[in-house]
This record gives sequence, structure tokens and C-alpha cells, in this order.
Amino acid sequence: MKSFYETVNYSAANEDAASELAALEISPSDSVLCITGSGARVLDLLVTKPARIVAIDFNPCQGFLLELKMAGIRRLARDEFLQFIGVTPGRGRWMAYRGLRHDLSSQARSFWDGKRHMIERGILYEGRWERHFRGLARVLDTAWPGTCERLFACHDLQEQIGVWEGTLDGLSWRLFLRGATSCATWKYLLRDPGFHQYVPKASSISGYIGHGLSLAVRRFLFRESAFATLLFLGRYRVGGALPIHLQPGQYAAVRDALPSVEIVTDSLLGYVGAGGARFDAFSLSDFASYTSSGEYATTWACLARRASPGARICERQFLVKRDPPQLPNVVRRGELERELVATDRSIFYTFVAASVGNN
Repeated sequence: MKSFYETVNYSAANEDAASELAALEISPSDSVLCITGSGARVLDLLVTKPARIVAIDFNPCQGFLLELKMAGIRRLARDEFLQFIGVTPGRGRWMAYRGLRHDLSSQARSFWDGKRHMIERGILYEGRWERHFRGLARVLDTAWPGTCERLFACHDLQEQIGVWEGTLDGLSWRLFLRGATSCATWKYLLRDPGFHQYVPKASSISGYIGHGLSLAVRRFLFRESAFATLLFLGRYRVGGALPIHLQPGQYAAVRDALPSVEIVTDSLLGYVGAGGARFDAFSLSDFASYTSSGEYATTWACLARRASPGARICERQFLVKRDPPQLPNVVRRGELERELVATDRSIFYTFVAASVGNN
């Protein structure tokens, strides 16, 4: 199996960018720094039409994926793009790629030219984690036949809670979670350092996941969450919840804003520590999971130096929970953090939100 840095690990949206839009309040004059990941959050933030958005990831393959998605949005109508990436069924994806490849950098073109099988299956579900989700969805459907479909057919929370408590709230479910979230699975099968290297040894990952799901099922309808759909069904549903950039009313706005995107391959610390232009907004995803505690503190200090006065910072945290260092010009926004936890529909995250004063 290829290493974490030699393949696409994330291909769909595993976060709810509505939270970043609420926290960052991006205006058309803003410069934004955004962790690339699957590229979904970068594209979602484009609905605000920022002046500049730098998409950064230490894995070049994630940048290649964003390039391909941008080329598709640029050249294809929305229904054609949904078919190309795999949301809707279709043939001819490789032919469509041949029409897009000249929009890619030479490195991205070389990468995707050798990935015909991924493109023909639909790139949206070809990330290492998305394949894992698809496998888990098959297991769920086998062990609890029809349960997930019943969950996503619910029209109110009481109905959804009833389905959940009647099927997925017992010993078998807890044993399933324990196996699906074992450190060994994530370390040796998925090879994602963010999910084992810095996670506290005493953590109960299955307990954390189970608690998050138990709260979420009482907070919002799963059918209205793109991430919940991906997690339980293994793929998005036509007419169901989709990431913001794939929604009918947003696709054109995203296409218009594509020229503002710059793709960079680097670590977050390497990029912000090198100095350069300042940013008005920072969308940092779950970067704490990929850094030591010392690197985390240094990164925040560098972020503060690269921030314009009044800049907003939004960081997600999954299993690795850290407090940023106390910096004289950085103010935590505790009330906003709590609001984001209460409204985010990607289930498992807490937030660090901050604003930056004069340096």
C-alpha cells in the first residue's frame, strides 16, 4: 500500500464548511489561508468570492485532486461535473478527463494520467478514507439490514431517535465501533498519522465516536448532513445533502471565483513560518492531529505574525485536543466556539476560534 504522502487520502467533504463560513465572515477583499484536504472546504469558501485563497497541504496528491476538481468545475456544467466525479452514475469519465487534463499542472497531469481506474469510478469516492467509509457502510447494511435507509427516511428528530435507539444503541453496535475505530486499523490499514501518532494513549476512540453520534442523532436530521450521508451510506444521494460547492445555487459562484485559488504544497508551519503576505482569515481544519505539541504552539505564533489586524482563525479538533498558546494579540472566541459545536453537522469536531488584534 502506498504511503500517506503518495496517494489521495481524502476525496470528499468530511467537514461542514457552513461552520467556517460563520466563523470567518470572509469578505470579497479578504485573503484566506485554507488547508486543502479533499479540496471541498476550499471550494465551499469560494462562495464568498475572496480576493485570494491559498490552499495548502503537505501531501501533493491532495493539491492534484483540487486541481482536477477545479478543472472540472471550470469546463463542465453542474450535471456533467456531478457525473464526472461520481455523484451521479455515468460513463465516459476518462474521455471527460482527457478534455480537462490540459488545464492541469504537469505534475497533476502526470499523476492523474496514471489513475484511470480512479477517474472511471468517480474520484469523489476514491480517497483512502472514502473507500473505508464505503466498506463500513456495507458492513452496516449487512449487520443491520435497512436501518441506514430508515434513518435517512426520517422527517423529524423523534422518528430518527426512535430508529437509532431501536437498532444502533446496543452491545453489537458498540463492538462494531470498537473494531471500526481501532488504532491498529487506522495505523496499519489507513496509515493516516493524524489518527494515531498524537492521540492520547488513554483515549477511548470508540467511546468518543459513539458519544458524538449519540448527540448528533438528537441534534439534526442525518439526511440533512452531507458528512452523515457519506458516513452511513458510503456515498451522497441524488437530491440529498451535498457540500456547499456542489449545491445548485452555488456552483456558478464557485466557478467565477476559481481564479483566486493558489495551490501550495508545504506544511502549515513551513509556510506560515517563512514569512510573506498577511491573511485575513485562516481555515485550519484539524492540523493539530499532524503536529507535536511544540510544533502546534510554534505554528500558532507564526499564524499570529501572518495575520492582518482583525483576522479570524477557525481550527477544528478531532481526537487531539490542544489549547493554543497565549499570545498578546490573539483573543479566543469562546461563545463562538460553543455555537459552532452546537450547529456543526460533521458530528465529531470541537473548535478553536480566535481573532487577531494589532501586531
